Amino acid sequence: MWNNNPFIVIRTIFLDINNYKIVKFCYVSLTVFYSLVHCLQFYYIIKNFNLNLIIRYGFITSLLSYVLAAGILSLVVEKRIRKTQIFFDEIGWSLNIVGKDAEMKLEKKCKLINISIYAIMLFLVITLLVNLPFVGSQRDLFLSIQVFEEYFGKWSEILDRLYFTLAPFLSYHGARLSFTCIYAILQVQVQFSLIGEYLFETYQVDDSKSWKYLQDTRYQHDIGESLRLCVEHHVALKKSIKMMVDVALTCLPFLVLLGLSTLISCLAFIMNFWDTMDNILKLRIFMWAAWIVLITIMFCRSGQQLIDATSDIFFTLGGAPWYYWNLDNIKILLTFMANSTKNDSISLAGICLDYPLFVSVANTTVSYALVLYNLRESSLDSSNKK
Repeated sequence: MWNNNPFIVIRTIFLDINNYKIVKFCYVSLTVFYSLVHCLQFYYIIKNFNLNLIIRYGFITSLLSYVLAAGILSLVVEKRIRKTQIFFDEIGWSLNIVGKDAEMKLEKKCKLINISIYAIMLFLVITLLVNLPFVGSQRDLFLSIQVFEEYFGKWSEILDRLYFTLAPFLSYHGARLSFTCIYAILQVQVQFSLIGEYLFETYQVDDSKSWKYLQDTRYQHDIGESLRLCVEHHVALKKSIKMMVDVALTCLPFLVLLGLSTLISCLAFIMNFWDTMDNILKLRIFMWAAWIVLITIMFCRSGQQLIDATSDIFFTLGGAPWYYWNLDNIKILLTFMANSTKNDSISLAGICLDYPLFVSVANTTVSYALVLYNLRESSLDSSNKK
């Protein structure tokens, strides 16, 4: 039973707090308000369409689209996320199932992961604070200011205050799905590591006994029980990964498309307007870009570590002292190895959370950002000639 969760703080912040009805009501209200504003912004862009407007305000518009989509999707898949969480709570092993040294090693690893996630969360909070009105004007970054002035006149100041006051809460709502996904991947990763450590401890033998183990009924029984326990847990973890992938089937296509659009528009904004930005705007755009890159790295790193943890199971099984085991235990070992030949991962339609995905995203972002930069330069040259 999973009763000493090393990621309990992340779970409390992004999962458990959402059990309250008042919290869900606030999420829905925020989503409705910002969705209406977002639709109004799109109407304004269509009405006043030009390339310069798209490039200047495309980043924040894409970012808000991503946040809204993530927030809406988190409500859509909430029941499936809860079902996966309950299933995992039932099958998860505690860290103390392994020896003290292995437990301390895993706790240290989890502590480092927690620190990195807390640092990213803190960086997001600082980024949101830097983007609040008291730091400086947001007119060059947020299209909503012009939209409110265009359609609401003297009421625009009130809407501006409401828009930026509620923005941190919307950001939390939008980031919730991302951190929930990372939390789930980290949980499974730790469980695979526990299997590896448990098997390693099971393999320990007394060299002085050597081949006498073949006649030791007690030893053979314990080995068989340990292998069956690991096989059962391995199958359950594969089932939990399948449940996670089913959730990803709903969310990943939208988030990847909008995430790429956000990265491309961010880089295009920097390439086109960096020389004309004031220091406050440079700080804001840099912090947004840095946070997006950090969360992308965190996603890819978590997915890659899951792949590595599952592949380590196979190599750990390969190091088993099978020559001391009876025929039944060897058959269990071979079955286990056959089930471990394929690495488990979070993948969908060729998109897999791993390090190559980050490289692919970076290449795509740079390529399309350069296209937008060249289009704007060509447009400016044509205007100057006229």
